[in-house]
Amino acid sequence: MSPDVLVGPGDDSAVVRFGKQHLVVSVDAQLEGVHFRLPWLSPVALGRRSYHVSVSDLAAMGARPRWLVVHYTVPPGFPVASLHAIQRGLVDEAKVFGSVLIGGNLSRGRQLGIVITVFGTQSSHPVTRAGARPGDCLFVSGTLGDAASAVRAWKRGKQPSAPLQRRFARPTARLALGQRLARRGLATAMIDVSDGLVQDLGHLCRASKVGAVVNSTSLPLSAAYQRANHGDPKLALSGGEDYELLCAIPESKVKQVRQLVRGVGCDMTLIGRFTSGRRVRVVGATNPGGTGFDHFQF
Repeated sequence: MSPDVLVGPGDDSAVVRFGKQHLVVSVDAQLEGVHFRLPWLSPVALGRRSYHVSVSDLAAMGARPRWLVVHYTVPPGFPVASLHAIQRGLVDEAKVFGSVLIGGNLSRGRQLGIVITVFGTQSSHPVTRAGARPGDCLFVSGTLGDAASAVRAWKRGKQPSAPLQRRFARPTARLALGQRLARRGLATAMIDVSDGLVQDLGHLCRASKVGAVVNSTSLPLSAAYQRANHGDPKLALSGGEDYELLCAIPESKVKQVRQLVRGVGCDMTLIGRFTSGRRVRVVGATNPGGTGFDHFQF
């Protein structure tokens, strides 16, 4: 691998040397029928959602998103006005977070697809998946399971509550949090929760060559989630679509982390610890459910 490549395949983003800074690059896709269905959200909301899904990987590295290129696959008969609305939602949301759409491509296909490549910059050392150590505390930002609860309701022909719908339509990439954790050297490892807490934690543990214990009774669950699921943590553990940050924090830095989150607009919750060995265990739940989203299961 080239000496300019600091982080290659297998992490949330690639990182290469770019002058005095690091260039951080990631690509993500939103495909109709896989990641969303058109009745679930408006075209503008789809554009906004696609932005946050794409830049969440940069948040997990502690990077700042700067430039985007987008490829649209559009099925025959798809309204041009709806395509413009998707792009408007994407561009407007990018502008809020200091990013600019600089180009892209358009092709015809069987289903609507939005593939975004995002380029970011970083002056501090990138936080990867590989730095967690036994004894580190396991923290997660925000709340878990809301978007998955909305998807489950829609698939069952039911209407999810408004708070659950909002969490699916408008996930929030934790950019400010990730950047501050990286800049201040507080997190030893990070990953964003896109495919489910247990599955993504497994990715982090494999990269770090550690295990982890998760206390399901400590998971941050919203009031809307608890009403929809009667307090059952299963979807919070395996549902995915949260785009929250899962972080390894040394015990000595926990106090600093608790002070830091007061200025970034979201909470962080201690949900477990990293251990020696390679196993991820969930305690406090009689049936933790599945392991998360499988990209190769059809």
